[in-house]
Amino acid sequence: MSNSEISIEPVAPLPEKKIFDWLWWPLHAKIWWSTMFLYWGGMFASLYLEPLSDFYSSVISGFANVLFFPPLMILVLLFSYIRDRLGRIDFDEAPETDLGFDWQDGAYGPSGMLREFDPLDPTSGALWIGNPLNPLNGAYINRHPS
Repeated sequence: MSNSEISIEPVAPLPEKKIFDWLWWPLHAKIWWSTMFLYWGGMFASLYLEPLSDFYSSVISGFANVLFFPPLMILVLLFSYIRDRLGRIDFDEAPETDLGFDWQDGAYGPSGMLREFDPLDPTSGALWIGNPLNPLNGAYINRHPS
């Protein structure tokens, strides 16, 4: 065989797995939950059994306390669950939504404010700058001396 006959194809790198990906596997999550119940059940039993009491007062048990702390487990698994579910959604294909914030739909007056609060729009009632009931109107002040 000559060197020209040997072909070397590049190997695609493996996807990088993080601890959250590993924990979110349903089997691993079930094992973690079941061992949490075993750990805390053993801690309850250590009140009555001396050998278990020795284990639960050790340093290893202190680390296991953190590992099997239920709120921590919920946060880790919930974060992974939400990230896994949102990762499946393709946001590029989501339909466009029209929320109605358009200048041409008639909800806004001449100054760009909503018609009900626009001082330049006569349909805003007493807030309109030309309304005689508007206290900021100069004609109102001149006609009604204080």
